[in-house]
Amino acid sequence: MRIVIVSSNKLISASELIIATLRTDLVPVPVSIEFAVKHTKELEDQLHDGAEIIVNDFPYPFEIVYSLPVKSQTIKDNARIGGIPCIAVFKGCKKILENASKAVILDQTSFNSAYRACGASNIRIGTDLPLPQFVCLKGSLISKRLALYLQQEAAVICYREKQILVIKLDALFKQKPVLKLDPSEVQWLNSEQIEKHQKSSYVSIDQDGSTFIGDDTTTQGQSIIQKAGLDARQLKNLEKVLIPRGIIHRSLSLELNGGDIVEIDKKTYVILTAAHQVETGAIGGNVGSMTKLWLASL
Repeated sequence: MRIVIVSSNKLISASELIIATLRTDLVPVPVSIEFAVKHTKELEDQLHDGAEIIVNDFPYPFEIVYSLPVKSQTIKDNARIGGIPCIAVFKGCKKILENASKAVILDQTSFNSAYRACGASNIRIGTDLPLPQFVCLKGSLISKRLALYLQQEAAVICYREKQILVIKLDALFKQKPVLKLDPSEVQWLNSEQIEKHQKSSYVSIDQDGSTFIGDDTTTQGQSIIQKAGLDARQLKNLEKVLIPRGIIHRSLSLELNGGDIVEIDKKTYVILTAAHQVETGAIGGNVGSMTKLWLASL
């Protein structure tokens, strides 16, 4: 894992890096990295909240949103051994993780416009989708509001081809698989109870105040949720959910990202989360690298 501190152009060496986990997800802030380095005065001064880093070949700098130097009780060379754990996201996406400092109310807009109106900057959003309305009141968590509207449009945000994309769930599964695997490689998550909790039916009352819209038919154990102010299309979209089906552990595969399609036994699954982890053993412990994939179906 190549991590460079922008302010000093310093490459964090393998002897300084303890562990790093790079994640790509189908969420409003789709790329993040968690890493920890050995504690030194130099690194503590440079790896602070707001510091920028470059990771691998990503075209955007990351900004550290969490940094907390810690020290253990172990003594080496007359000093306590310590580390600096950090979390960073794309610099332009940091605002999306915060509570809104002002209300954002948009009509007949798009996810691109909503994203930027909420403070995202210097991020290229490729494929976009129209959005009938977007409301994020002052003090609301921006990422939560974006996730709500993504669900209403049956869409996700993902990182691909060096840009952020907004894509419909149906279109997601029309992509060609990037990987074909044997079922034996998957740790399957077969839980009927979990599936019932994650899938619901949605109903509402039309604008005339009396017409019932939505489908209240559901299997036993699934919930029926009332949502005000939504039309039949949005209610139908809410019923389209990604249900986790399995987990895969494989050798480090940085080319795999959240949103990619995997084929297993002639069935297609989307990568819900791809976590790429590197451990150097800089202060003891494990040494190695791996990629962990969470798979989901529609």
